[in-house]
Amino acid sequence: MTDATITPATDTEQAAPLLVLARATARAIRVLIVAGVPTGVIVVGIGSRLAMFVLRVTSSDRVNGITSDDGFIIGRFTLSGTYNLLMLGAAVGVIGAAAYQWVRPWLIGPGWFRSVTLACASGAVVGSMLVHADGIDFRLLDPWWFAIALFVVLPALFAVAIGWAVDHVERRRVPSGYRRWAVPAVLVLAFPLVLVLLVLASLIAAAWFAVRQVVDMSSLARRPAVALTMRVVWFGVAVLGALALANDISEIRQVN
Repeated sequence: MTDATITPATDTEQAAPLLVLARATARAIRVLIVAGVPTGVIVVGIGSRLAMFVLRVTSSDRVNGITSDDGFIIGRFTLSGTYNLLMLGAAVGVIGAAAYQWVRPWLIGPGWFRSVTLACASGAVVGSMLVHADGIDFRLLDPWWFAIALFVVLPALFAVAIGWAVDHVERRRVPSGYRRWAVPAVLVLAFPLVLVLLVLASLIAAAWFAVRQVVDMSSLARRPAVALTMRVVWFGVAVLGALALANDISEIRQVN
């Protein structure tokens, strides 16, 4: 009886898992950029600018020159201020794309129902962060109920838009060669603030894909107890957001 010869792993075989991990992380980051940045710029950046313009028109002239709670001077339009708002929108787009990817496995029902529940949850949670009674925005802007409605509807629309964008980008065939990174490079150069978020996202994505190489996450996610727990958690977050928003609206109503 002879001993079997054990062939040591080649450098290529040892590097294969790292190569798979790097490619998976790169694909995830590309989706965040291509789906998140344009959606955030359009819906959050331009949408916020339009919302502030509408509120300026509906409010009295006494709000002109007053600094809003977000640090913008009401009634003043500048290129630098608009660009900063678009930059903020791009960053929010990347965060929103990542958040949607985490929430998506736990959404239930047909596509339209998933969009509705996503919009309602986002409107409640993000709306509760934007609407508050201790600032000046919702005490000076008229009508106050319209200001609240705008800053609840805007995150709801963003949630629907970012969900569609992420799904669309993931379904599309990725261009070959350098062309796959041409559009992401232009977007990052135009809005460099997202680089900080992308570095953090890369580390999280790499760690996540590394865990998936060891643990069968798809099998774990299919377990009824795990699925129920995650859905209860996300539903609880939405309910807490809705309660906080209702409380803020009640306080603003009393002030006005």
